[in-house]
Amino acid sequence: MPQVEPSVLGALMEAAKDTVSYEAIAVVLAAADIDTTTAAAQQRDALLAALRLRLPGTGKAQGSTGTLPGGPLKRRSVSLAEVTADQLEIWSAYADAVSTPFVRGRLHHLLLAAGHGRKPDHARGAAAGYLDAAPLLLSALKRFPGLVRATECLRWAGDLAWAFNQKDLQKRVTEDLVALVERVLADTEDHPGIADCLLEGLRVQRYDITDFAERAARRYAGDVHAHVGFLKLLREVAPASRRADIDTAIVDALLDAADADVNAGFRRHNLLTWAATEARDWGLSELRVRAEMALQQTDPDSLGWTRLSRVLIPPRGLSAGARAHIDAAVDLRDALWRTAQDVHPAMREHADDAHVLEGLLRIPRTRINTAGPVQVTPPVDADDNHVVALQVLAMDFLGHLTADQLDRIQERFVPDEAELITALAHDTVLPEPRARTFAHAFRYFWLGEFDAAACIALPQVEQILRQLLRPRVPIVSVAQGKTPGTVDQLGGLIRSMPAAGYPADWSRALELLLVDPDRGMNLRNNVCHGHRTPAPFTQPAP
Repeated sequence: MPQVEPSVLGALMEAAKDTVSYEAIAVVLAAADIDTTTAAAQQRDALLAALRLRLPGTGKAQGSTGTLPGGPLKRRSVSLAEVTADQLEIWSAYADAVSTPFVRGRLHHLLLAAGHGRKPDHARGAAAGYLDAAPLLLSALKRFPGLVRATECLRWAGDLAWAFNQKDLQKRVTEDLVALVERVLADTEDHPGIADCLLEGLRVQRYDITDFAERAARRYAGDVHAHVGFLKLLREVAPASRRADIDTAIVDALLDAADADVNAGFRRHNLLTWAATEARDWGLSELRVRAEMALQQTDPDSLGWTRLSRVLIPPRGLSAGARAHIDAAVDLRDALWRTAQDVHPAMREHADDAHVLEGLLRIPRTRINTAGPVQVTPPVDADDNHVVALQVLAMDFLGHLTADQLDRIQERFVPDEAELITALAHDTVLPEPRARTFAHAFRYFWLGEFDAAACIALPQVEQILRQLLRPRVPIVSVAQGKTPGTVDQLGGLIRSMPAAGYPADWSRALELLLVDPDRGMNLRNNVCHGHRTPAPFTQPAP
């Protein structure tokens, strides 16, 4: 074991005075005037690494990461696994030499996590150091940071004492946690997160926190999120006979908070959604009805959201190419077919693209269906990723190009109703009466009445798809008991396309375009079911 350098030890002790964070100690130690020997520099660097390694989660250091020094612009990331044997020996020497419990606990904790030396000794040294540090941190000049760090130290001490069956330390931990919970609940300023962390620490020690959870719920009644959080904690520890009353109290709290400010916009909407969900899950039917009735009477314009839209202008070359493709048609029927010869390449399945981008693009999010208004959340297993967003964007571009092509068809052929019917009719999937209705959709499109065109065209698209699938896959279900017989509607028909032998990319494109309410354009529901306010339709597709 290396000999401790007095100048480094003195600088470390001085840096640790009246501090509430390891980073603050590291900053002062890095700037301290120490001996210029190689040994002193190596020991300071090893201590800086220990101070800057972060312990992810309470009491767990196996995955610790941090930075090694090398000048303010030359620090590099480091994990505990990269720490050298010489550095571990330095930590061990200083763990025995340093008298500051806040630092001593950290060094023993890291040595335990690194598997260096006897584990029971380091576990006890770390837990005792953290316990001794807690009262010093609570008396620090910076009150709230000291409280946060003391809470963290007690949690670490509790986990270590429990894991290594240190009975005497477990007793100290429990007593200190109880005393600090009493202090926090009696204070009018402390954050509820502190109380929650302390109560979880007491649960680790198998302490009955029922009374504390009730008091915390009352103490933070003015903060609905904290109040509900403590009621849920109470629900976990209270006898089963009390759970129904606690469930009711939770939903009542959410509804009362929503009713307290009817002008709270999305916050109120979110509280009502939360209340309805909890009432549903716990079988509180009357409260669920109350929440959903309030939810559906919310004015969508009161949610406080900004509606964002984008104007897509395809490059001239693409538009010119799309129109030239129509110019190459031999007749009207050929021209109409050319508008839908192939789905966009973005719909192809690319397994390697399933996780193209991570991070912010994959943060869970919600969407508001303003017809409710109600929050729409995708299934847990939905491929909610950047690829889907790119597919929708690609269809948006394709819609503009298709609109250019339809305009070119009108310019070139100037078709009347009879000519359109002849070009569209098909003996199996689009007989003449339906072709006449479909022709009206095209004529409305050319008049600029895009919503009207969509309302006429989409039922015909559904019937065409039904006729195409009829000889290949089941699309009807016979009656059973009180359940009537059914015929698949548009969403089911689209999802049946691959089983019927049609390309999966076409099924995917139609689903996103017509019926996907969360990630897609949802054209059928938005236009035909009134899920959006009528407005000039900006994403035309035949």
